[in-house]
Amino acid sequence: MQLATTRFGTIEVDPETVITFTQPIIGFPDFRRFILLPGPQEGALFWLQSTDSGQLAFLLLNPNLVLPDYEIFLSEHDLSELSANTREDLTVLTLVVVPTDPTLVRTNLKAPLVINSRQRLGKQIVLEKSDYPIQYFLARNDAAKQRAAGGA
Repeated sequence: MQLATTRFGTIEVDPETVITFTQPIIGFPDFRRFILLPGPQEGALFWLQSTDSGQLAFLLLNPNLVLPDYEIFLSEHDLSELSANTREDLTVLTLVVVPTDPTLVRTNLKAPLVINSRQRLGKQIVLEKSDYPIQYFLARNDAAKQRAAGGA
């Protein structure tokens, strides 16, 4: 099928690659079907493009690249809802906000997206019993890491 998008122009979408979210992403109740596209830094960033609206796309980040010990707890219910047997069946990504000011680029570590690519199911999980922030500022945290390591 063809999908007209505002970011990527018209793209060909294989219906077998469409990921259905079992629950909508917070703030977007009318959109549940998406495709995952490579982002500007392959392996680190991805686009989650809605197949219901060519105007809706989210930039996603592999959180372990900015916080290597990032780990989430998934309940048996979460695993079941995503048709996953183990945590290893799933990919965890976080939503990225990119405002005009690059020092304000941030990712939401409190509510990651969890995707079972094999079953083509996804879900946003709010980590209620976690200290991870909703707004993890990437530029500020990179600067703090560099200072701690003795860098500039």
